[in-house]
Amino acid sequence: MGLLDGLLGQAGNVDIDALAGQLGMSPDELRTGGETLLGKLAGGGQDNAQAAMSAAAETGLPLDKLQALLPALASQLGEGGIDGLLAKLGGADGLLGMLDRDGDGNPINDIAGIAKGLLGGR
Repeated sequence: MGLLDGLLGQAGNVDIDALAGQLGMSPDELRTGGETLLGKLAGGGQDNAQAAMSAAAETGLPLDKLQALLPALASQLGEGGIDGLLAKLGGADGLLGMLDRDGDGNPINDIAGIAKGLLGGR
């Protein structure tokens, strides 16, 4: 499960196609841009603008669409706006905390273990 899927799962029934259309993106662009942008924000060390610029450079998606993605996602998640969205990403109670199965503060090793399990231990 990716960061975007986890957040949208918390929001309940979110229509990805409608959200993508609202932003002038395809659903695939929304997923790619959303995962990349949220990953950069969750990794820390970048503010929203830096993360959007970095995600745009990495994905080739337009910067203005990625910048509009955070407020659109925040509106889907209800109260808290962008700050609430970012809070859901981090911390022990956030999505990254849920992915950190061994509680060592680093979800990357746990995500790698999940991926290894999905690939049959390769």
